[in-house]
Amino acid sequence: MIKFRLSAMTALRISAVLTLVGLAFMAWSMLQPTPMPVMLAMSVGQGFGCTAFALYLYVVVRDIRRARREQVPGARDPS
Repeated sequence: MIKFRLSAMTALRISAVLTLVGLAFMAWSMLQPTPMPVMLAMSVGQGFGCTAFALYLYVVVRDIRRARREQVPGARDPS
């Protein structure tokens, strides 16, 4: 199993870039609605978007797990 750690900021930056690339594919298909741009937007653009969302979700889940680990056992919740 290959194990690597990606810093949160790096993962979020990659996610943002992938989101912008996916949006560029979607915009291209709206501006030029011929078969090729539409097919690329629906396959490649969606792939970039899903990968970006997965990276974002990875960072959020990792941050939540880290915050729960750092809580002091037995401490009362202030809310």
